[in-house]
Amino acid sequence: MSGHARLFLLLTVSLAGCASWRDGLQPPTVARQRQERQAEALRSFEEQRDAAQLEVALDRWAQGDIAGCESRLRTLLSRRADNSQVRLRLAELLWTRGDAAAAEQELHQVLVDQPKSAEAHHLLGLLLAEQNRLADSRAHLASAAELEPANELFRETRDAY
Repeated sequence: MSGHARLFLLLTVSLAGCASWRDGLQPPTVARQRQERQAEALRSFEEQRDAAQLEVALDRWAQGDIAGCESRLRTLLSRRADNSQVRLRLAELLWTRGDAAAAEQELHQVLVDQPKSAEAHHLLGLLLAEQNRLADSRAHLASAAELEPANELFRETRDAY
């Protein structure tokens, strides 16, 4: 066997062992990186779209178009049911429209999704106080004040009931 052939055989055998050792150390493939970037871009786009559509819904409310606001809020929730900010605004809208039972249901759902939502506890405490369910009201108002001790409104509301 010639010197070149031996060298080629030695390199082939050596590199075959190295290839399996290096497999675990190689960076992700370009295709995988592209997929991750695309998924991140889509997530970012959806968040921005939802934020813009929430603003449109709130503008409708400010203009007195309650039905238009509610329709947009429900559309947002149909895409992402765990969007607590949208659900909070829907609860407020339902409450101001006089549907306290539906508002309470929305607030309870926020607390299922986000148990430490001081705003949900505060709104639910106010809603329950309006219905003279004072023991439950006080508990939620106290939770809001505990979760956000720097919030003066939450502290004052808690102390008022």
